[in-house]
Amino acid sequence: MVGRAELLAQGSFENVRAVRAAGDGAATACASQVGDDGAVGLAWDLARGARVGEPLPGFPCDGEEWAFGLLPGPRGASPVVAWAGGGRVHVHDVRGGGEVVIDEAEASFPDVVGLAVHEDRGAVVTVFDRRPHAEIILWDARTGERLADFETWFGYWSSDRRVLHATPESGPLIALTCDSERAEDESPHYYNFVGVLDVELGRQVAELDCGPVRDVPMVPWEDGFAFVLEEAGRIVVRRPDGEEAAAVDAPEIAGAYVNLAAARVDGRLLVASGDFREGVYTVRDVARPEPLGRVEVPGPVGGVALAPDGTFLAATDAGLYRACVTGSGA
Repeated sequence: MVGRAELLAQGSFENVRAVRAAGDGAATACASQVGDDGAVGLAWDLARGARVGEPLPGFPCDGEEWAFGLLPGPRGASPVVAWAGGGRVHVHDVRGGGEVVIDEAEASFPDVVGLAVHEDRGAVVTVFDRRPHAEIILWDARTGERLADFETWFGYWSSDRRVLHATPESGPLIALTCDSERAEDESPHYYNFVGVLDVELGRQVAELDCGPVRDVPMVPWEDGFAFVLEEAGRIVVRRPDGEEAAAVDAPEIAGAYVNLAAARVDGRLLVASGDFREGVYTVRDVARPEPLGRVEVPGPVGGVALAPDGTFLAATDAGLYRACVTGSGA
């Protein structure tokens, strides 16, 4: 076993994400908790296991409507959470506590929210469904200023939509889960793609076939970033051009109910994979043939994350759970 799961917070949680913090490198997590009065966003300092800041009201339950990542700012990089709610876009500095509200009509009700770096400025990416295309508008995360807008291919089908990022390493490059450019009557099951977009150039620069997968983590890799995919009993790391950078056998992967989470931890790429209905996850170092071990949490699981300090996180109806998965105690 890589570590015993313990309850970090009680309540019903929909999804969770984690990033490292600037400076001391401490990891920070953000999760959406659902209650009788709606959802709130909550953040934790994982090193201390303590909450950071006040609850964020009006937070969305759907994972595509909020984003969490490390963005540059006037006092250095810091964890930022952005979400759409009430016809506005909110941008909250988790450690610093400051918040920007973008109240312009063109920012109202985006379908997907993400993060990027635009000309060295932290930016919020808002995506509007104009099928078969998507309209993308970028906003300065610190001032709310409109930075850029462009259109890209989105697809005809209503599969999961998400902006992927690995800020700040990914810079102006983001990824948008979309459909391949096929006829409208073709099955969406086999034609899921990730379109790599340069938000400074305002266009797609690469396209990666990811098959019928549910999650495609985007992680720092060498001098840029890479994607982590599950492919027929393997976990594969692919560069944006599709080249295989690393792979490891994962025979437990099968079917359409797999959650994937990945993070760089002390120079290693760790991946957690499992059936979200059961809450059983296997953790691997992609450079080692044998798994580090398993983590079990009460299923079903709404979302999982791996933090850069080696903390595995799972959002469930029974609470938010964490476990150390670095393998040091395996």
